[in-house]
Amino acid sequence: MNSTGSGRSYVLPLAFAMTVSMWAAAYFCRLPAVMAPSWFVLGLMLVMVALWGWTTGLRTGDGWLAGVMVGAAAAVLNMLILGSILASADGGGVAPSALWWVPGSIVVIALIAGGFAAAPGRRVEDVTDPADWTALFSKVAVAATFLLVVAGGLVTSNEAGLAVVDWPNTFGSNMFLFPLARMTGGIYYEHAHRLFGALVGLTTIVLAVRLWRRDDRSWLRRLAIAAVVLVMIQGVLGGLRVTGGFTLSTSESDMAPSIALAVLHGVLGQVFLGLMVAIAVVTSRWWRQAPEAEPRSTVTGDRSMQLWLVATLVVQLVLGAVQRHLAWGLIIHISLAAVVVMLAVIAGARAWGLYHGVWPVQRIGQALIGVVSIQVTLGIAALAVTQGRAVVGSPSTLEVTIATAHQATGAALLALAVALLLWTERMFRQEAVVTSER
Repeated sequence: MNSTGSGRSYVLPLAFAMTVSMWAAAYFCRLPAVMAPSWFVLGLMLVMVALWGWTTGLRTGDGWLAGVMVGAAAAVLNMLILGSILASADGGGVAPSALWWVPGSIVVIALIAGGFAAAPGRRVEDVTDPADWTALFSKVAVAATFLLVVAGGLVTSNEAGLAVVDWPNTFGSNMFLFPLARMTGGIYYEHAHRLFGALVGLTTIVLAVRLWRRDDRSWLRRLAIAAVVLVMIQGVLGGLRVTGGFTLSTSESDMAPSIALAVLHGVLGQVFLGLMVAIAVVTSRWWRQAPEAEPRSTVTGDRSMQLWLVATLVVQLVLGAVQRHLAWGLIIHISLAAVVVMLAVIAGARAWGLYHGVWPVQRIGQALIGVVSIQVTLGIAALAVTQGRAVVGSPSTLEVTIATAHQATGAALLALAVALLLWTERMFRQEAVVTSER
């Protein structure tokens, strides 16, 4: 059904994992509130190369060659952001140094990854438990999508959604050639969010192609296509939220920003995360190797409750987005939060307490209770620091942090609810009711 380690099937999953890790390190280090020095950012990114190079050697047994291939592929993916470093000051093209920067970066990253891949000294025959690379790729896609949700939350929390006035260009420049030196303040938040969106879109497309080639489950292939369609729609919505229509103009007077599209864009981003979690669950080795579903008398009721939890969370996300953008519906948002907490605690407690020995269901149940507890705390804190108002002016770092954490935790709750529903469906079936004849 799904190949776990044939040929060089590990190259792209590990390359994307390395790239996402490097981007995450660079993104958080260069946040306006952090602004770590360039040498530190570069060093941390190279640490990610080394760690994934080591992992490559440890898990594949192909030594330095595997590391070189993974590192080179990751370096090519990093061209999505390298252009910002190599762009000319006016954003009109690339500097002449690109002629040696591009091949040089590929060689350096490939050599570092190759060196660390050789360090464990493992051979193919030493790898007794080969990794499932498609499963890893799906998890990387989830991680990249969650980072994108966090980056989007920071855009909203910092009121930076309109910091870049045009789309798909950035102030008239090619999005991938906008100079790093001009990414300051709100422009950094919005432009980095767009770059992350491009990476997530590419990750989704490559994952979908891989699933079509390596997985024979037709419904999963259709799910992968749905993910590609949704991520493309999401990207267009993000642009139209800024411009209000398709235009290459850079004049603010030609733009018609849409709050409605901003709300839709924010909610669909978290729904997309739920979809990627679903793909990660059903491509996992545990899903394929789990025993046949066992009969339980309680499973129908639990599935119904979990489905209601997912649906209620989506509605709650809509209300949260409306509150963040318009400061409307706070009482409804708080009231529905009580329903979400009740459903999450009951569903989590039942998964934890009733299904002993079925660790995916039990652990997700435990996580659901823990995360919803954190979310309640963050919700109270967000209400305290924002006083129920929409983001206006220059919010404090504390306000930005709490509001973004509240949004990201809501996305994590939806992801857990989706995973719990799927695992309950996979592991259990309704026990047949036996009636005696008199």
